[in-house]
Parts: sequence; C-alpha cells; structure tokens
Amino acid sequence: MRLVAGLLFTAVLASQTRGADELLKEGLALARAKRFAEAATIFEEGRRGFPDDVRFLLELAGVNYRQNHTARAKSYLRKALRGHPRDNYANEFLGSIYLLDGNLAAALKYWNRIDRPMTGDVRFSPVPALDAVLRERILAVSGGQLLTFARFERTRANLERLRIFSDYRLELTPRADERYDLTIRTAARAAPAGQWWWRLLPFLRGLPYEQVNADFYNLRQNATNLMSLWRWDENKRRIALELSGPLGISTRYRVAADARDERWDLRRTYRPADGGLDGVVMRRLQAAAEVTFAIGDRVQWTPGLAVSRRRFRNGDGSSFFADGWLAEVRNRVDALLIEAPERRVRVEGWTMLRSGRFFTGGWSRLIAPQAGVTGRWFPQATGEKYEVSAQLRAGGVFGRVPLDELFMLGMERDSDLWLRGHTGTRDGRKGNAPLGSRYVLLNTGVDRELLRIPFVRVQAGPFFDLGRTGDPGRRFGSRGLLYDAGLRVRVATVGGLTISAVYGRDLHGGRPAFYTAVSR
Repeated sequence: MRLVAGLLFTAVLASQTRGADELLKEGLALARAKRFAEAATIFEEGRRGFPDDVRFLLELAGVNYRQNHTARAKSYLRKALRGHPRDNYANEFLGSIYLLDGNLAAALKYWNRIDRPMTGDVRFSPVPALDAVLRERILAVSGGQLLTFARFERTRANLERLRIFSDYRLELTPRADERYDLTIRTAARAAPAGQWWWRLLPFLRGLPYEQVNADFYNLRQNATNLMSLWRWDENKRRIALELSGPLGISTRYRVAADARDERWDLRRTYRPADGGLDGVVMRRLQAAAEVTFAIGDRVQWTPGLAVSRRRFRNGDGSSFFADGWLAEVRNRVDALLIEAPERRVRVEGWTMLRSGRFFTGGWSRLIAPQAGVTGRWFPQATGEKYEVSAQLRAGGVFGRVPLDELFMLGMERDSDLWLRGHTGTRDGRKGNAPLGSRYVLLNTGVDRELLRIPFVRVQAGPFFDLGRTGDPGRRFGSRGLLYDAGLRVRVATVGGLTISAVYGRDLHGGRPAFYTAVSR
C-alpha cells in the first residue's frame, strides 16, 4: 500500500509540474507577441494554481512593467522575494526599477543582497571648494568597492554634517563593464555667482523685520561657518554670533554668543496680575559651546555648556522676573529611527536634557527634558510633487525658572515651537502666545509643488496643529487643548533661502493669524 501511495503522489506531482510548465509556456508566448494583458491572465492563473512557484510572480512583474504598471511590478517582485529573498533576477529587477525612479536608497536595499553594485569612478559635480583631505573624507566608498546601503548613508550623513550644502544628491550611472559611476551633485549655501544684488539677497533677507543676517559659509575652504544676526527692532533688539566647524569628518564644534534686549506684553497670558503685565523688559547675555559626535551612521550625540545672565524690569517680583545667572549642561541625542526607502518614509527622533542651577539670590535647580519625533513621506514613486510631514514634540522645565525659559507656542522668529494659528507677538512684543513650563505640540501638513524652475521652487498646502501648555502654579498655560488649521506657502531659492507665508486660524478661539518668515 505504501508503494502504491508513493507512486500516486509522484504521478500527481508530475502532473502539477507539467501543468505549471504548460501555463508558463503559454504565457511567455503571449508576452513575446506583445499580448500582455492575456499573458498576465495566464500568469495569474498559474500563480493561483501553483502558489509556491515563484516564476509566475516574476513573469507577472515583467508583463506589468512592460505595460508601465510599475507599482504592480514592484508589488509582485516584493512578493517573490518574501519566499526567495536571495533570488538574483528578482533583486536585480526590483533594484533597477527603483534606480530608474531616482530612488537610489531603495535600489541599494535589494541590490546589496546579490553583492551589487560595484562602483567605478566616484566624483563630485561640481567639485566643492573644500580642502582636498576633507573632501575625500566625505566619501565612505571608493572606486572598485561595493556601494552598500551603510556606505551610502554614511556619505549622506557626512554631507549633512558639514552644513555648507543647501542640497545634495547621489546618482549612479551604469557602465559597459557592469560597474556604476557614482556622482555626488551638490549645491553650496554660499552666495551664488551672478548679479551683485543676487549675491546680496541672503544678507538682506531680514530687512522687512528690521534685521540683517551676515552669514559666511566654508571659510578657508574647511567647512567653517560664521553666522550672525543684527536686529534693531525696538521691541526685540538682538545680536547673535555663531561659529562652527569640523573636528574631523565625524565631529563638529559650535560656539555661540547671544545678546537680547526685549519688551514683553503679557496682558493675555499672565494670570496673577489683574489685566496681565505690559512693558516687561528683559535683557539677557548668553554664551554656549557644544560638540557633536557621530555615533555610527544613525546616531549623533551633542554635549554642551551654556552660561547666561538676565535682568528684568517692570515685573511683579515673582521668580519669573528674577535677575540672576544660569549655568547649565546640555545633552542631546539625534537618531534615525525608521528608514523605509522603498516606501519613501523617513522618521527621525531626538531627546535633550538640560540641567543646571539658577543663581538668583538663592540657588534653584534647573531640569528641562524634551523629546521629539519627525516624519516625512513622499507618496509618489518619483519626484517630490507631494510631501506629507508630521512632527510631535513635548517637554518640561522644572525649578524656579525665569520668563524666557518658559515654552511659547506660537509663530515667532526666535522660536521654532510654531502653533500656526497663534502669533507670538502683539504690537511687536513677545508674550502674546500661550506660555508654560510644560508643553506638547503636534504639527502636520501636506505640501504640493506648484512651480519648479531654475533656482526657485514653490510649495503650498494645508496644515493642522495641536498644542497645549501648562504651569503647575497656574500662572501661565493654554486653558486646554488648542487646535489650529490653515495654509502655508514656501518659496525656496538657490543657496537654501526659504520664504514662508502662513495663514492660520485658531479653531478654539476663532482668531486668524498671518505670519511671514525668511530662513536659511
């Protein structure tokens, strides 16, 4: 009986194999005749009848690709690779499709499984004006090496860390010897060549806000940057200087000094005083230094020190308006959390802890933890016509802290905690937006590219924000969760100059807000 059962099983298996071969042969004949829709029907029948036969998935990918159904072709290839992750044909095919899409990161994910691609020439275009040794250290791969995803990520991280490029792109070009030339295309942040007014524009971008920004990138051709801000607004006078540069390719230093003379309007945000406070004057001097270390390809650690001195006038005598010194230690960690290049999704996170002491007559400890996560998604397979973004941040500060150490949720050029239906100033004075020693803020948006011409890119799209601030002493706070929605327009120009215009509405209070800013 066992012998009979074995013979029957062998006969059935042979019959199924012949059936699969016959279907495959018929489908291939139709495909050669360019009858792709009929071929796809045959291959789909074979896939359902013989689910373990990967050939049908591969052929379905091929006929769908020939019909320009690229998304379907990718789907079939990914299904084939789930059961056969080392299949040479599937990995080569899928990687090639992603390369044609301009998605080199996704191509490497699959090509690396079959030890591809081998690099030929590796070059910059144009060659950046950098010290030759530093320029060569940017590259984590050289000619004749396998371009792995890790080497690709390390090269991108090195380019980002130098902070002298407004944009960069890595491209692979196939050669006749089955190798690929790698080209790193960069756009410098330095003032572009051309008419004198075009070179002067980045320096004068703050003139509408009574401000001049004198920024100098890549000093001495070693990626040293000197940034400065000079503002003469009578309510927000400020002078800020920052010098940063590399200490090797994986380490960067930063030293900064900041002097402010500000008038605050707290009539809407400070509760203890009847009608709030107006005309509060704050003067602050601050010096800071930090060093950023790359820990692997996905993590950066930034320790630092800061010392500041502040003085207040027209306060109410509480600790929020106390004169004194602050000495603090800062620790920040930035990490790449999720990288899904085939889905064009990237998620980054960070956490920071500031700890120190205030010297305001009596000692007071400062502990200020913060954390955040940012995600970006380009829903289309190619290009950047649409972009979906989200950012969630939260933090707190513990101790008897002065006014300027509170978190402010609102649009203000000295802050990045933008709740985009609230303006941070009133009649030019800070303090109009919700303040507090605790906060949570969610920013979401969808941007669509409206125009792209040489040197200019225009994006616009809706946004929706949620935010809340609180204070244990109930002197500040947002009185509940705030909801804002509106429209944002961004114009990006050569050299990394970005002009933003925001129209938002506070859905809780019903007040509109319009704000503009220029950044680099």
